[in-house]
This record gives sequence, structure tokens and C-alpha cells, in this order.
Amino acid sequence: MTGRADVHLIVRAEYHDADFVRRELLALLAEDTRVRVRCDSDWGNADALGDARMLVTYTSNVFPNDRQRVDLERFLRNGGRWLAIHGSAAHTEFKPPEVDIGGIRLPGLTDTPDRQPEYMDLLGCRFVSHLAQQEIELKPVSEHPLVAGLSPFSVVDEPYILEMRGECEVLLESRFTGEAPGYVEGPWLEDLPRPQMLLHRVGKGEVVYLAPGHACGPYDLRPFIDQMPVQHGPWTNPAFREVLSRAVRWGIRADEFAEAGEAA
Repeated sequence: MTGRADVHLIVRAEYHDADFVRRELLALLAEDTRVRVRCDSDWGNADALGDARMLVTYTSNVFPNDRQRVDLERFLRNGGRWLAIHGSAAHTEFKPPEVDIGGIRLPGLTDTPDRQPEYMDLLGCRFVSHLAQQEIELKPVSEHPLVAGLSPFSVVDEPYILEMRGECEVLLESRFTGEAPGYVEGPWLEDLPRPQMLLHRVGKGEVVYLAPGHACGPYDLRPFIDQMPVQHGPWTNPAFREVLSRAVRWGIRADEFAEAGEAA
């Protein structure tokens, strides 16, 4: 056990404030001085995962090619840990004809066809649709250290509808119903528990997917709207940040660092 944890960070998400999220994630990772981060905007350096302890992604419509996906699967099966946030589970495309959603002209409704099945199988879920941004309550439903002892808490975010892939342990869930403006899939009118954070095991490795995490700057919806109010979603919420901090400690195996220090 060395006194260093290499983390591979991939951030690029269309129609989201990737710069803001990158800064927030780097600040969280920097809370542990043993962490060293490699930053990328795509999967082009997926072979570097061989030297990483943890992978963190905040992406949308950014996927590994076949070779890079093999590198990702090898990383996981060999014991790597992957924290995937928000749009990391999303493949989206517009389905014509053009529509007007709240005064915003779009090329069509947003569709989410299953065009990245092998990637979604590794992730453990696939994004299907979301309701309009609103306050939702997140409830811990596991005793896993990532959420153990947390009280239910509320965030302002896009309530995600997910399709589960393989065996997953749900860590946080929410309940909501309503329309899905702008999406092909919807409305969602059944009052069901909706997974919002889950743990998926791949070989010796583990994946944690966290659905909340929306952020949008004033210019991130161009060319559809010239300027809009800034949305930081849950990123300033203390409970959400506690979940992220725990996820970083989980990803770098901070407990193993502590055990190594005690044994030294």
C-alpha cells in the first residue's frame, strides 16, 4: 500500500456546466492530500486506468469505444472503483419534429435509445427520462457506509428515471410522479420508489452511480436559448456533498490507508 491514490477524472457533459462541476470535484478530491488527479474530457486515455485507484465521471453522450471499454472493464474486474454522476448514464438524441418546450425551441423530443448496452451493463443502469427540475427527497435505504446514518434529505434536481442493469444495491431512493416535458418517455404517474444512487459490482471492482448532480451555467443551453439563470442544483447542499465525500473515501479506499498507517 503506497501513500498515494491516483484518480482518473473525466468531465464533459453537453448542456451542463462542466467547468463548475470539474472545479467542485477537484476541490472534493483535494481534501485528501494523498490524491493525485488526471483530468480528461473523454475516454481517449482509458489505458491510464491501469495506474488508477478510482475513476470519476461526469459526462453526457461521452462513451468509450470498444478498446477503451475493454480497458474500463479490466480496470473494474481487477478491483478498480468508479463513481459515475448524473448524465454518465445518459445516451440522448433528438427525435424530430421540432418542439417548443417552455419557450425553448428544440430539434425534437429527447429520446434515450439503448445504443451503448455494454457500457450500461458495466455501469449497472441506464438513464431513460427525467421530470422537470424540482425539489425531491432522497432517502437512504441501505446500511452501506456510503449512506449509513444519513437522514433523508432534499435536493433540487432533475428526478431521474433509471433502468437497472444486472444486480444492484440501491443506496438512495426517492418517490415522485409527473410529466417528463421534452422527453419521448413519459409521463411517470405510478407512485413507485425510484433508485437515485446504486452500487454495482463488476468482478473485484465496484461502481457507484449517483443520479442527482445537475448544474447549468448561463450559456450552456446555446444554441437553443441565448442565456438562462445559473443552476447549481444539489452541489451546494451539505448532505449531497457529504455523500460525495464518502464516495471519494470509498473510491480511494481511505479505510485501507488508515489501516496501513496503523500497521506501520
